[in-house]
Amino acid sequence: MKRYYFILFATILFAIAGCKKTPDEPKPEAPEAEKPEGVAWTDDQWKTIQTLRQVDDQGYLYEMNCLFDYKTDEVLKDNSDNLVSLLNVIKKVILPDSKTSFTEILGLNLDSIYSFCGGCTCFSANGKNGGCVMGRNYDFPPMDDHTLIVHTPQVKDANGKVIRYATVGTADMGILTQFMGEELGYRTTRMQELALYAPYFILDGMNEEGLMAGLMVLEYDGTYQATTGKTNLTNAMITRVILDNCKSVSEAVAMLSQFNIISIFQVSGESTIPWIDMHFEFADKDGNRAVIEWTENEMRVLQGDDLKNNPRTQDPEYPTIHPQKGDNYVVATNYYLSKDAMEFPEGMTLSNEMGFWRHDVVDSLLYLKQSITSQDAMDICHAARIMKNDPDCIAKMKTKMELDPTLDIDNKLDWPWITIWSSVYNNQDMSVLFCSREDYEHRYKLSLLYK
Repeated sequence: MKRYYFILFATILFAIAGCKKTPDEPKPEAPEAEKPEGVAWTDDQWKTIQTLRQVDDQGYLYEMNCLFDYKTDEVLKDNSDNLVSLLNVIKKVILPDSKTSFTEILGLNLDSIYSFCGGCTCFSANGKNGGCVMGRNYDFPPMDDHTLIVHTPQVKDANGKVIRYATVGTADMGILTQFMGEELGYRTTRMQELALYAPYFILDGMNEEGLMAGLMVLEYDGTYQATTGKTNLTNAMITRVILDNCKSVSEAVAMLSQFNIISIFQVSGESTIPWIDMHFEFADKDGNRAVIEWTENEMRVLQGDDLKNNPRTQDPEYPTIHPQKGDNYVVATNYYLSKDAMEFPEGMTLSNEMGFWRHDVVDSLLYLKQSITSQDAMDICHAARIMKNDPDCIAKMKTKMELDPTLDIDNKLDWPWITIWSSVYNNQDMSVLFCSREDYEHRYKLSLLYK
């Protein structure tokens, strides 16, 4: 009987061994995807498109690894001074043979893009485990957006010198896709080609040296610098250029002073729509933080006491503007912080400024903390999201309802804005935390590099 069980056990072992693959047996390779016919993409652009993948569960948030040379220097040589010319030169530089013209798709819709525009909140504070943490809400109308997280690898020259830092940043392709009638995601060749434009339009991000950046819209006539001998830099590309080339706030300030800064919706110095200017927040690994804005075409760098003791807060004309309570963090929303904002030419008004409520919410929460984690920062983003009791939202909603009585104030899809995404950058562990469309129950942690 024992001999019978031994033979049975040996037979089973032999059968299992016969079914098991040897460690050296090569795995079958997945067939390589073929580039679609009729497209004008390079091999590196096609490899980039193949990295597109969905991050969230809803199909609104995607990421991509940019494996082609987006040739920023060549784009800048064209000296673009508005969105249309910038789109044209990008096409000329990276997709000269493409039959798709996003300028034509944009058409005469420039006014529509920001006719009801959005907000944005950005803050930076000391990280709990060192370094700095930056949180940012991107608020925009609740259209079907195509948010794209873009990773760009480090680039070295022939001698091994780093000539472009690795970065991660977020772009809103929904600004264009609202006119394209595309489904969510990057399934069609037209949407895949649009993704190749994303590296140029980064709205917040971080690089491998720990420099972080976020931009916020301002409701005012835009900057149009015109110093002879300087290259134009539209504010839509500021984040891209700074993160590629700078490792500190001081380097960012020095680089920006070398360009003529042009607001993206300007045409030859004249505003095309009222929502066109932007200011920026920068923070680095050493804890340096600053808000940079332009008034009267002059760059203003605001740090420390410039933000805590803001002269605008002491003017009776601006009773809703409150200074920061602390000086170990920075908060910026959608109104000028520079004292020069009180000295604009006669006839120009700042009556449309917004973001006071969100600024005070973030300021109050940061004042209670000496340092924050990425999760703390996302909680603050949650508290500062666009809500129905937001005075800015109520005012904009009332304006919309006067034009369209069918709108319902209790239907959030009718609201002027929602928080499209919240992003938190941590330059201590080089991580990024994302929430999409106010779904703060699901937080997606990514890294600087595409993995």
